[in-house]
Amino acid sequence: MKKYILVKHPFQDGYQKMNIKEVSKILVLDPIHGAEVIAEELKELGKEVEVFNPYRESTFTGDLDYELVIAPVHLNPNFEIVKQALKNGIPFMSHHKAVEEIAARKNIFADTKVVEVTGTVGKTAVCELICQLLKNKKVLSHTSSVTRFKSAEEEVQFPRIGGAPANVLKVMGIAKEKNLKPEIAVFEISLGLTGIGDVGVITSLEADYRIAGGTKDASAAKITSIQNYAYTAKIEGRNRSSVVIVLPDSFSEMLANIEVKGFNTNFFGATAKAKNLWLDDTKSKVFFDGLKTVNGDSVSGGMKFNFGAGFYGDYYKNCLEASFCTVLSLGIPPEEVSTGNISAVSGRLKVEKRKGRVLIDNSNSGTKLKFIDEITDMARQFSDKMILIVGEESEYVCEGVSVEELKQVVENAARDFVEIIIVGAEFKEKVGGKTVFFSDTLDVALGKAVSDSEEGSVIISNVKMWR
Repeated sequence: MKKYILVKHPFQDGYQKMNIKEVSKILVLDPIHGAEVIAEELKELGKEVEVFNPYRESTFTGDLDYELVIAPVHLNPNFEIVKQALKNGIPFMSHHKAVEEIAARKNIFADTKVVEVTGTVGKTAVCELICQLLKNKKVLSHTSSVTRFKSAEEEVQFPRIGGAPANVLKVMGIAKEKNLKPEIAVFEISLGLTGIGDVGVITSLEADYRIAGGTKDASAAKITSIQNYAYTAKIEGRNRSSVVIVLPDSFSEMLANIEVKGFNTNFFGATAKAKNLWLDDTKSKVFFDGLKTVNGDSVSGGMKFNFGAGFYGDYYKNCLEASFCTVLSLGIPPEEVSTGNISAVSGRLKVEKRKGRVLIDNSNSGTKLKFIDEITDMARQFSDKMILIVGEESEYVCEGVSVEELKQVVENAARDFVEIIIVGAEFKEKVGGKTVFFSDTLDVALGKAVSDSEEGSVIISNVKMWR
């Protein structure tokens, strides 16, 4: 098991000693990931603010007479502007922390309970499943796939907006313009928790990757962000009881090393050894024991649920457990949770029929080649005759598919599949094999897979794409 270590970072050094209320002149870095949204909110609070893009300008030519610099946790600390500010002793605050403070000072969530979800994998699936469990509520949901408001009376679609923490403020601004009044807001947040939530969820630390110019792990940012719930449990008289939901085992030791007050911790896990909630998928039942809520209650018991085809393996088991744990943590009584007809999320390990074939659809912006072994095990439950579709359709997705990793996958998986179809013209002549074919798009690849297979066969779709 990987040993996770809490590490200090330039953008974490100053923010626990500094808050926005105490300063008047602020520099916000990285407009690509929400600096302008933060800047506009700060101006409304009466601050003097400037935005700087370190990707386009190597050197800051003005006077660094700012009292605070706000930067995203993923920003490379070797940028000249960061070095200059640190040399001048200017404290740093993360975008995540700034969003929490702005939301608190402007009382944005006065009448809304908030859930924020982060993690290396499973974020979108957990958010969507939470919304299914809350279908009797007025819910505003913002994920990398879709942003929408949904109630029994209406559904309102928003423009597509990314998962940068600053976009929480943008989404709430749009909701206000549309006069929407959600009871619960669910946000997918990149690279950590901001602290805005009544409930904060870390879905996973697996499939880790490096950020900040390769200077730290994404998991380290997520772990450290738990402290955001301790830092601002009280701002401007806002006193709330918060719950942070995490996996057991690897987190237990880390939580002991973080001085956190003002919230409770609930654990979800795949077995009854988990502290607070676990799922028995053979009985379609969720069990919970001593689960703490934002109301200060401790609940125990169990509930039946019904789900559609497609819930196989640890991926969806973990997602379901995290989702149930979240909804109960909000203080919603078990009898009010909508447990019927829960379905998999499109592009997230969803199993469906296509012209007599079984299609396991895991094509989305966050998919990874390392998921293929688990999906292949799922597929064998239906048939040994399988076709694999992999690759990359969109140039706009982050962390594209590695040619070397794709070669390794094809080499290892060739014996398991009747054929492998690779999506993406850039992979032609770089990856090959007797049963390897190429396609420019996923739709064309799916058509070929159906044409080349017989009824009862399984098609695995695991393409990196904007979805």
